[in-house]
Amino acid sequence: MEAAAPPKSLPARMLGWMGAEAPKLIASVVVLVLGFWIKDSVDLAIKQRQLDLSYTKEMLGLLQKLTEEEDLDKLRNSAVVLASFGEPALPALLMELRRPGLHALAAVWGLEAMAVREPQTLCRVLPPLLLKRNRHYDIGAHRELLGLIGDNGCRKALPQLRRYRDFVDAAVAGKPAELGQRLRDEVAAPAEAYPRLKQAVDEAITNLE
Repeated sequence: MEAAAPPKSLPARMLGWMGAEAPKLIASVVVLVLGFWIKDSVDLAIKQRQLDLSYTKEMLGLLQKLTEEEDLDKLRNSAVVLASFGEPALPALLMELRRPGLHALAAVWGLEAMAVREPQTLCRVLPPLLLKRNRHYDIGAHRELLGLIGDNGCRKALPQLRRYRDFVDAAVAGKPAELGQRLRDEVAAPAEAYPRLKQAVDEAITNLE
């Protein structure tokens, strides 16, 4: 007597019951699932795009305030809020650091605010600025950059700071050529300005060693 065949599984019985219609039904289910997935992906992309546009508009508004405002409190508030956007706001803050007076001061506040959230970003971007020969920053801005680097644990910047200190030491000794290639303006009172810069770079290095 032959052994009874094992019972078929439920999916197998269902496929047998549907017969030739089974592939069509399966294809319909797959299309339906893909349709929902694509719709969700498109909706998510649209929402992300809308969010990006909203951020862009807000940043543009803050940039306009930062470049046009002359009130210190308003400048500070704009710079700090702008810093909350993180690295995308860094070029604007550095541009403001090049400007004289209140704008440079507001830029420092913004950079300090950014350092609270993204110190690694400042540690990556700021140290090379001291050594570039583009002459974008005056000696006061250099002091501010040194303070930001030294206060935010940028230990990987120590080789750059030591090289920069060599230029500053030479300037203090009456040989400012190398340092001068990295400063935007001619230093008005070198007998006072260079020692102050040396103090700033020495303090930054001490903080990081």
